[in-house]
Amino acid sequence: MNPAFAGALSALSLGTADFACRFSTRAVGAPAALVVVLTTGAVLLSLWIFATGTPLTWPAEGLPFVALNGVSTTVMTLLLYKALARGPISVAAPIVASHPVLVVAFWVVMGTRPGALQWVAMAVTILGAIIVAATAEKNATPADRKALNGTIALSCAAALAYTGLVIGGQAATPYYGPLQTLWLGRLFSLAPALLVLLAVRGRGLGQWRWWPFLVGQAVLDAGGYLALFAGSTGPGSEIAAVAASGFGAVTVILARLVLKEPMGWVQWLGVAMVTGGVAALSGTGL
Repeated sequence: MNPAFAGALSALSLGTADFACRFSTRAVGAPAALVVVLTTGAVLLSLWIFATGTPLTWPAEGLPFVALNGVSTTVMTLLLYKALARGPISVAAPIVASHPVLVVAFWVVMGTRPGALQWVAMAVTILGAIIVAATAEKNATPADRKALNGTIALSCAAALAYTGLVIGGQAATPYYGPLQTLWLGRLFSLAPALLVLLAVRGRGLGQWRWWPFLVGQAVLDAGGYLALFAGSTGPGSEIAAVAASGFGAVTVILARLVLKEPMGWVQWLGVAMVTGGVAALSGTGL
């Protein structure tokens, strides 16, 4: 598959899935939405592996990293769903999308030495996220400011959990490959997700009329990663990663078009800075 097309398809799928979770989370709750999405995604990935004849390997050394990826997936997704359900999406999505900065910061601590482009990209991403949050808080009414601060806190926590997800996945990939890592991570993430759902006594699962919507959301989510993998095999794989990094912008644009969330040009600038900074980091392979 053409890398640019695959990356754009991935961004569109993942961004739309994130936007859809605002509605599903408000309807059935984050735990129920997460379990349905994870289960559907695991089934689809299993079918993909079977259909493509992907060889599987089982080195035990990689299991702790897959476990980190899976648990972090559950924590991150719950926080992300809650942040997007609270809104505004135009604040939550860019903050969560800035997580590559934290990933690079971790690898810097571990000894990686980014070049000048990576440092500039990180600075631009951080500044963009700050602009998004500060602009929204400035424009909020006193009554809305407390709720907005809650969304910002949830989004920052989701970005931190996203960092664990990525680091675990990066560490596990040499053992299992990207597709099997994603598949195993989904399986590992189901256990803590089911525990959370059990803690809320399965609330939301009985709303059957929302299941088709949730399955569609899961198809978009899993399809986004599969498109990224399809475009990341062969020459030009970095182009797919750069294009896919625009998923946060897709979510914001949908919020503006569908929900009519108010956004000034300064906030749009912040979103553009986050998207551009993340794309630059993706393109460098960090």
